[in-house]
Amino acid sequence: MIDIVEYSLSMSLGVIKAFFFFFSLPMPQDSWDEWIENDGFRGNPKKDKSKAYLFDELSLAKKDFKDFLDSNKTMNDTLVNMGGARLVNQYTNAHAFRIKKIRLMIEFTVYINSNINPYGIKYLLAKSCWISNKNGKIIKKFTKLIGQEDAIKIGGKIPAHVMDEVEKELEVTMWTTYQKEYPARIK
Repeated sequence: MIDIVEYSLSMSLGVIKAFFFFFSLPMPQDSWDEWIENDGFRGNPKKDKSKAYLFDELSLAKKDFKDFLDSNKTMNDTLVNMGGARLVNQYTNAHAFRIKKIRLMIEFTVYINSNINPYGIKYLLAKSCWISNKNGKIIKKFTKLIGQEDAIKIGGKIPAHVMDEVEKELEVTMWTTYQKEYPARIK
């Protein structure tokens, strides 16, 4: 009986590989585990206690992705019943994009731009990025109006307390967007 199960599993794995090869899709690699574990943060954001909820979400997303990758039954059912390798690839990408979004929220960059309105008044805008659900690339998505440049800048610079406030507002906006995109979380 065990030989039959082992043979069946090896045949299933062969079928999965054949589908990925036939459709020219990237096969889930051995390096997925390495990618999942290597967050690539520049600093040490774990020291920031205000981001603990993001690290909890990141741990959950990593666990969900590993469970998906380790589940031959889920992949087999998807291949046989739901449309094949393309769908498995879409699920794999969805999990990877979710992790990328959480990593981005943990350590994101604020870009400051200026804009002149029709009356000639110069305003400062703060922008941050997001991960596209279509291709996983970084896109500029969030914009926050800081205010009139001459009223905000002191000595040609934006005060630290203003930047802290802007960062917090952008983080809340990103988290709200994330919650809308993943209301029930990927399973």
